Amino acid sequence: MRGTPSHYFKSLNRPFNILGVDQQLFYLFLGLCMPIPFSARLSPVMDGVALLIYIILHTIGVLITRADNQMLAIYRRHIHFKKYYRANPGVHAPLKITKPSVPFYEGMRGLV
Repeated sequence: MRGTPSHYFKSLNRPFNILGVDQQLFYLFLGLCMPIPFSARLSPVMDGVALLIYIILHTIGVLITRADNQMLAIYRRHIHFKKYYRANPGVHAPLKITKPSVPFYEGMRGLV
């Protein structure tokens, strides 16, 4: 006995890539390389340097994207995690203010 057929649309589940690189990574590389020729007033030498840097970054981006399409999303999510989460006794318990054990500089107040 056969079950009900289900349709799987690959186009809905594929990541959106531009020239083989993740979309945000592509725009990051473009944003890093475009100021180089414009700051040098579009001289041919600096245009070539910017193009060379873009090709190198793009090649690295293609290799990263081929290895894992979701790697950039994982790195982006990793940035928001903290190294230390203070223990909380309950959901509705008041949060205790912890004082740092090492003094640090707080602007006009000096070392606190």
